Amino acid sequence: MSYTVIRNQSQNADFKSLKLSPCDWIMPRDGVWIYCIYFYDIKQWPFYGKKENNEFMNVDRLISSLTKLVEYYPFLTGICRIEEKDKTVSIVLNDDKGGIIIKSVSINIPLCDVPLSINEYTNTIDLDKSLELTSKNDVNALFHVHHTRFLCGGVALAIRLNHAIVDAHSYFQLVSDWTRIYQNLEYRPIVCHTRSLLELTEIDNVVDKHSRSSFNKQKTYVVEEDLSPQTKQSVQSIVKIFRFCADELERMKREATAHLSVEVDHVSTFDALAAHLYRHVAIARDSSHSYISKLCIPVNIRSRLKQPIIPSTYFGNAIVHSCLETESTNLIRINDLGFWASQVHQAVATLTSDEIKSTLAWIISQPDKSKIVLNFPFDNTGFYITAWNKMGMYANSNFEHSVHPCRITMPFEQLDNGGAYFFSTEKNDTSIDVILILDPRTMEKLENNSDFRKYG
Repeated sequence: MSYTVIRNQSQNADFKSLKLSPCDWIMPRDGVWIYCIYFYDIKQWPFYGKKENNEFMNVDRLISSLTKLVEYYPFLTGICRIEEKDKTVSIVLNDDKGGIIIKSVSINIPLCDVPLSINEYTNTIDLDKSLELTSKNDVNALFHVHHTRFLCGGVALAIRLNHAIVDAHSYFQLVSDWTRIYQNLEYRPIVCHTRSLLELTEIDNVVDKHSRSSFNKQKTYVVEEDLSPQTKQSVQSIVKIFRFCADELERMKREATAHLSVEVDHVSTFDALAAHLYRHVAIARDSSHSYISKLCIPVNIRSRLKQPIIPSTYFGNAIVHSCLETESTNLIRINDLGFWASQVHQAVATLTSDEIKSTLAWIISQPDKSKIVLNFPFDNTGFYITAWNKMGMYANSNFEHSVHPCRITMPFEQLDNGGAYFFSTEKNDTSIDVILILDPRTMEKLENNSDFRKYG
């Protein structure tokens, strides 16, 4: 095994520290990671059989390109510092701690022996731990890479980035920029590090004082001591992957579109699939009593916030959560995909620029930022959906020319019960892999419900 630590070589004083934004302050601080494992088949490489296997996804070249990438993302090598006064977070460069950690191992099995096909593959928990596809993290380092070379020359690349400093949009932007530098060291990424864009101006703060009392009616975010004990409960869960093909999703969206609520003129594939999952999970939970069910969706605010405009290349957390609340009995009783897709659509659409500014103002006004948490019940009453399927997961992660991942997955040990992640697929079409996290009883009942896959 080889072990390398990359540190920032810049002597520029401007790159010594970076104060993070309100959207960063509300992220979990206890080691939550955005984490994917990319599998690459050497047989897709144009030079397969013509060059040595270790030239494919070459470790030294990965290190040199990552070192170059640091010039454009200098704070990846830093560590988090919590300010004593208000518990805001900054990234600081430190000569002794942090750095980007790259580990590389070789294993004595071919890639074809790893169960990656959709028919047999369920989750990373099923993979033999001795494969060493991931590694333990350094608590101070923000960015980890684990390179595994298989006997055949194929590669698994585990890329892990601390969620306290970036969201998924930034994660996949970083991976895309790294691949382009790997192919061409002269490539220059365009990156926005101006976290102060999410700090409200004095004018915004004055205006928002009049609206702050009406903010947070559904209490999307709360101060930690305000949480009910039930919200903090954890439930044993299992993880499974369900592939929804392009035709299946088109039929689902067509049915939803045919029965929209009068106040909605269109819904997206996301709206339809989210509504379908939300309702069928509620049916599978089969609760004997009525409860308020909450659907929670993180929303990218880069294109939503006005004055200031947030560029698409903004690097950091730029998400605010939208929530839909409904009586569980209604969710089960009303068998109308168009109605529920409309509800999902409206929940996201109501997150306007003014609503976002009000949320940011509330966060800034809290005296202790470390106590701000998402008000979500991690039990059997809530459901969360995180969509990564339109972030170029496969299309923008080809280190070697023409070699896109044959599979992308994630370690599932840290995932919370009652939610779903949407991944794009290696087919490079509109199909979606839904990674579903539920308690065993609910998962079994969901799979046994023939209506769950009735569009297939």
